[in-house]
Amino acid sequence: MKNEIDIEMEEINCPFCGDRGKVLLHREGQFQMVKCSSCRFIYVNPRPTGDALLQFYQDYLPEGESSVEAWQRMMESIFQKAANLIERYKKRGKLLDVGSGFGFFLSEMRGGGWEVVGVEISRKAMDYAKDVLGLTLHLGPLEKVGFPESDFDVVSGFYVIEHLPDPMAFLKECYRILKPGGLLLLRYPHTTPIKNLLRFFGIENRLYDLPAHLSDFSPEMIQQCLEKTGFKECQHFIGGYTLPKEPGKKIASSIFGNLSEALFHISGKGFLLPGVSKTVLAFKTDS
Repeated sequence: MKNEIDIEMEEINCPFCGDRGKVLLHREGQFQMVKCSSCRFIYVNPRPTGDALLQFYQDYLPEGESSVEAWQRMMESIFQKAANLIERYKKRGKLLDVGSGFGFFLSEMRGGGWEVVGVEISRKAMDYAKDVLGLTLHLGPLEKVGFPESDFDVVSGFYVIEHLPDPMAFLKECYRILKPGGLLLLRYPHTTPIKNLLRFFGIENRLYDLPAHLSDFSPEMIQQCLEKTGFKECQHFIGGYTLPKEPGKKIASSIFGNLSEALFHISGKGFLLPGVSKTVLAFKTDS
């Protein structure tokens, strides 16, 4: 990505609590991550407008058969671990994947006997999922699709919530469309600890992937968001790691991924290594 891009921006209040106070954390080119002075939520401000984001994401995912296949291999371990987590609690049912990309997770779950549907804002990803994999996808965002209330047993979202301008509205819609006792699975990055460490050593980087990532969540913050929406019994996991195509990134991801999984299990599933991506499960109450 170029250091400077021409994109329409807007000033916002904190997406979690609505407060206007903020403290600068990090800059990446023309973009900046800030921390809310009240609730400590971390978000981009100013950020691209809704229309600018929609246009931006039309070219965000990779193109070409080899690139799409590389993306599938990169996410394969994450998808398998997520499927195993889901099936601890729900053996079969109706599943919605939000930000389903090319549809590989939906395809895997369909192969396991699930009724599946997806939501995506990238038209080229939707075309691949429909034409190549034969899946049913709706053009997002989720809040505008209008699914019936209590329609799904499971809602999943892989590396989606950090891209959303209103993560709370997204979580509220997930809660609304889940059946009582339904399960939400989210996969999200936790980048700020690594950014802080690299800044200490004077190492420049673009790990936030601005302006694509609009927020950065810690396990504590994601739990606050979920509980504020009504979700209960949140369970946190490392949940595997991606395997990027580039050799250096693949080695780093493998080392830190295995280290974080080992520490998680050694600690009795209590320690979540800061800086690595994580998975959270949350349940809608039965009543």
